Amino acid sequence: MRNFIVVIFLGLFSTLHCQENYKVSNINLKMLLNANAVVREHHTEIEIKSIDDVEISTYRVVTVLNESGETFINAYENFDKARVILDQEAVILNAEGDEIRKFKKRDFNSQSNFQNFVLFSDNKVSYLEYTPRKYPYTVIYSSRIRTESSAFLPDWWPVEGYKVSVEKSSYKIINEERIPIRFTERKLDGLAISKEYSEYELDYTAEEIPAKSYEELSPFFRNSSPRLMVALEEFSLEGILGKATNWEDFGKWQYDNLVAGQGDLSGVIVSKVSRLTQNAKTKEEKARIIYKYVQDNTRYIAVMLGIGGWKPYNAQEVDRLGYGDCKGLTNYTKALLASQGIESDYTVIYGGSKRDIDPDFTKMQGNHVILSIPMDNKDDIWLECTSQDAPFNYLGDFTDDRYAVKIKPTGGEIVRTKKYTAEDNLQKTSAEIMINENGGLDATLNRYSYGVPYGDIYLLELQTEDVKKNYYRENWPQFQNVMFDSIILKNDKNDIEFSERLRFQANRFCSNAGDRLLIPLNFIENFDLTVENDKNRENPIQILRGKSYQNQFRFILPEGYTVEALPGSKELQTEFGTLILKISVENEEDTEVILVERNLQIEEGEWAPEKFKKFKDFINQIHQLSNRKAVIAPINKA
Repeated sequence: MRNFIVVIFLGLFSTLHCQENYKVSNINLKMLLNANAVVREHHTEIEIKSIDDVEISTYRVVTVLNESGETFINAYENFDKARVILDQEAVILNAEGDEIRKFKKRDFNSQSNFQNFVLFSDNKVSYLEYTPRKYPYTVIYSSRIRTESSAFLPDWWPVEGYKVSVEKSSYKIINEERIPIRFTERKLDGLAISKEYSEYELDYTAEEIPAKSYEELSPFFRNSSPRLMVALEEFSLEGILGKATNWEDFGKWQYDNLVAGQGDLSGVIVSKVSRLTQNAKTKEEKARIIYKYVQDNTRYIAVMLGIGGWKPYNAQEVDRLGYGDCKGLTNYTKALLASQGIESDYTVIYGGSKRDIDPDFTKMQGNHVILSIPMDNKDDIWLECTSQDAPFNYLGDFTDDRYAVKIKPTGGEIVRTKKYTAEDNLQKTSAEIMINENGGLDATLNRYSYGVPYGDIYLLELQTEDVKKNYYRENWPQFQNVMFDSIILKNDKNDIEFSERLRFQANRFCSNAGDRLLIPLNFIENFDLTVENDKNRENPIQILRGKSYQNQFRFILPEGYTVEALPGSKELQTEFGTLILKISVENEEDTEVILVERNLQIEEGEWAPEKFKKFKDFINQIHQLSNRKAVIAPINKA
């Protein structure tokens, strides 16, 4: 009876303790500043019981201040046959710290982690689904999972994003097996951190980290945030043992255990590919033919099975099925190339927002696979094997300019993918615009896109005519009642050039000033960068990719009209970019023509917050110059 009373007392004390500590009124005002959520506590404890038996316990308390703060709740766990959820529960508190709802493990929702685009997957997620009646509220979340794969020790991110503050975050490893731990700190300087560590264990705690505001053009958070990266020297991936402290050894382990032996092909497909490539004179020409064959005969469907989703399907199986995920299709393309004597490298990378495989710390990293073909005295050829439409040797902004790791028979090799410079990312536009006396127009426009801008638009060619027309109407709101005579789009995959040729009319383009017309001289605005008036900028300014715009416009005036006022030419030269604007008038067979040449280049780079005013002034000047107008009037009124 005494023990029972003690248990009841401790439970009551714990509840009262929660109510007192997690009242919203107890949050320091500085932790509320710029915050959508406050992490009151977040504790991660990793217990390494053996090389293939790891327990990860999480205790997390988050006060959600508004709807935008819900992204920081993170009350979920991934699970599969090698990763089992032992315990999972959550408690919801109101602003006063009173319990308003409780969730047991059975109350969490469960679904495939990739249900919208995966054919087969044994990877699922168990997550809390809660719709609040009012803000703020607090979520107390706890979980305990067991995994066979010690290759995936979670890193510690004491700061979780923009607009979230952290009262306390801790990360601890208990290592009964005394397997050597490797770890490295990234950007932890300046935080209030206490730490203890040895060869086998570590314990880090951070406290009182105020929220950072997101400011336009701030660096991608994961690339600039504090982090502790952790890995074991010896590890297990679903029963496959490994040992590595560098990328060369780790890459060899991945090749030997995940990639090797997966390149089998039937004699039928090898003969077929041999016939297709028999007249090809170079390695690149052969590779182009094989890449097109893969695109024409397979499709992307994710298959998250086999050694934690890291082992590709056998090439012969992909050939039989006609589909695969990034691993399977990359491995299949690699096998087809090998059948024709072409060496290529299975390459692990982060796809999506620019994020590097960390070149200085070896552990399981990446979320995507592409293929690279080494070339003698030339840059590697890169192939995105999941796309049925992408050109040969085109990456675009999904995998460009970032560190990746080649998985080779001789070991891993850190490489950097193709970078698209400001000169590469080019849009060239020319237009002839016939203005009528009502301020409408009849125009012919030609535009060419290269580099990353190519990737933004080339799929438009595959759309219906109605979709194409709506695309232009939405992107050109300055034209009223646009009517298209023709839209001719061409995707040149060999030169990786997308061309647009349009003929169209619009009822209203110029504005009236009495009997005069005001002509906007920036016919097509393809530069959409704007900046807010951040007086006290805190974050660096980052332009991830430079771009170039080359525009030439010919405005043909209505018969009987002349130029009354014309802005002058202008040139801007700054570290952020350049603008050269030339404006002139010519006479062609008694008709006046306004010629506008506008060359704009925005540089890639990162600049200190102190340079924000200069950057903003540069952007504002571009927009001011882009908004200039010419005044034309009837000849007898000018």
